[in-house]
Amino acid sequence: MLSCLPVQRRRDASPTSDASSSSPTEIMPKSALESIRIDSTPGTDGCCFSVSGVRYVAPCSKQDSKLPKTVGLNLTTVFPVPSETSTEISEAWMRKHLDEYKTDDVFNEAFLANVVFLEPHKRHGSGKHPIAKDAIRFLEEHGMKDYTFISSSNYLPGPHVMIDQELREVWKLVDDSNGTCMVTLKPQQDPSDAAEALMIRGQDHALSFALPSRIKSKFQSLPFAGLRILIKDNIHLKGIKTSVGNRAFYDTYSPQEKSAQCIQELVDKGAFIAGKTKMNSFGNWEEPIEYTDYQAPWNPRADGYQSTGGSSSGSAAAVVAYDWLDIAIGTDTWGSITRPAHWCGCFGLRPIIGSVSTSGIVPYVQSWDVPGILARDLQKCRDFAEEWLNFDNFEKAPKSFSSIIWPTDFWKIIDSKQSSVAKSFAQDMAIKLNIKFDEISFEERWRSAPPSPSAPLLPQFINEVTYGLAYDVYHNSKDFRASYWEMFKRKPYTTMQNERLWHIGKHTSLSERNEGFKGIEVYRQWFQQTILTGDHTNAIIVMPLEDAAPRYRDDVPDFRRPPQDGINALALGPVMKSPVLALPIAEIPYHSRISDQEEKLPFAVALMGAPGTDLKLIDTAIQILQSLNLPTVVQTGRSMYED
Repeated sequence: MLSCLPVQRRRDASPTSDASSSSPTEIMPKSALESIRIDSTPGTDGCCFSVSGVRYVAPCSKQDSKLPKTVGLNLTTVFPVPSETSTEISEAWMRKHLDEYKTDDVFNEAFLANVVFLEPHKRHGSGKHPIAKDAIRFLEEHGMKDYTFISSSNYLPGPHVMIDQELREVWKLVDDSNGTCMVTLKPQQDPSDAAEALMIRGQDHALSFALPSRIKSKFQSLPFAGLRILIKDNIHLKGIKTSVGNRAFYDTYSPQEKSAQCIQELVDKGAFIAGKTKMNSFGNWEEPIEYTDYQAPWNPRADGYQSTGGSSSGSAAAVVAYDWLDIAIGTDTWGSITRPAHWCGCFGLRPIIGSVSTSGIVPYVQSWDVPGILARDLQKCRDFAEEWLNFDNFEKAPKSFSSIIWPTDFWKIIDSKQSSVAKSFAQDMAIKLNIKFDEISFEERWRSAPPSPSAPLLPQFINEVTYGLAYDVYHNSKDFRASYWEMFKRKPYTTMQNERLWHIGKHTSLSERNEGFKGIEVYRQWFQQTILTGDHTNAIIVMPLEDAAPRYRDDVPDFRRPPQDGINALALGPVMKSPVLALPIAEIPYHSRISDQEEKLPFAVALMGAPGTDLKLIDTAIQILQSLNLPTVVQTGRSMYED
């Protein structure tokens, strides 16, 4: 049951305040009161309330407040005072700060009912700042009933509530309406604490995200301050269980004692982790109907019933569903970042192997695994990558790209009209960059210049070598199978796709595995010496991902996975240890059987550069998109582009 709360009258806390002002000093009108509601029984996650239909939670504070005792819950906004004691808090000063606060998606003007001016702790000088009458009048016109000054280093600017004698930070609650996450996280005051699952539910029992105000980040010097992030659920987070999309795995292991190194670095630099996203079980290629233990996330694009790709499906779906989300972290072994970026219509970077630590990530194929980035804003992706990735151990990348390669063998599986769109884009890239565009068949080059006289044709050579990867997938799960048997005295359930892969890995010997990896190394060296030479030394290779065609979430897959055998377009980046950037460039119309009208699916290409060109690849993509009047920021919702 919900009940209305009283609102405190204004106290004249400053000697310059005017008690005889003609501005109203009565309690907030009834209509405003009724917009503030609170749960009658505060839960363990904090005190929940709503303002004008927006839900909030105010977790208990660990800090002591010097505020006087209040009655009930009082909405409060904290403003930092000017650094100089002689600077007056004027209407102009207040207006400037309030305009900044209004850009924050957590702040609401209702929080101006009470204002706390925050002075630096143990300030030297005359004490309270002078506050001008016009500033008081301005705030009262915006609903202020009371204000006071406190001197403390425990609080940061932004929306708060006063409960009794406690000043609590406010977090906004929003629903995971697209079912993208396995768990969302309880607000934390100390980022070093172990994370805890947020138990608050939203509409239709959806998980709720608790979002901190970004206002406080403006007063923090950390590079990722204010950044909101989700991470894939094969990446460990201190205090939270890891599922890898499989219930048996989730049941086997306790909450993690430490976070993955790459995530701890983000937290140490000020990033806020809001939750852990769903994924294909164990990272396998599974379509939505094949999700067994946990429901597949919902792709908001087109008719809302399309595949999200995988395996970083929840991360990509969340990025294109929620405006409040800045970056989602996934992982990529072969296509697990770039494929969901294609299906969900966002930017996806698979960085160079070794630029981000994989310590604390459940391994799939260690030599190919790498954490990656999914984002709506390509510049934001670039800035994030520059801070997150480490290129210290790599040779300095060339300043410019030398050519564009169009790999004809890869593109022959793509719809001809879509291939034409991508080819025109690649040719425009070459024109804009004033570099050569070259169509190359890797199979023909292999035929004319094989790595050895006895080498078979390329398809026969490469179609077998990648089977060695299944050995690593199967044996990396050895501890899980043994631990599950020890606990439950039965074998764990995994999906049919996973069982097929494990079957191959189980029946592949170590010597066969090693031979396979030798073959991959032969191909890598051949590619480097035969393709990436001369004019193509520092080429961008424009590769396909998949056709943009309806793939409904209730469709039983009847297509090849992957579309091509061996070292295909999804595998070339890992083999060459190169960065790959998924770049949405168009929307493909189709008639939906769901909405019975025309809808548009995202269509993306993959750009591969030489090792260490990650940032240069993004910079070049931004340059090309802008020159072609294509957006570098995609929208959330059904369409990537504004109508």
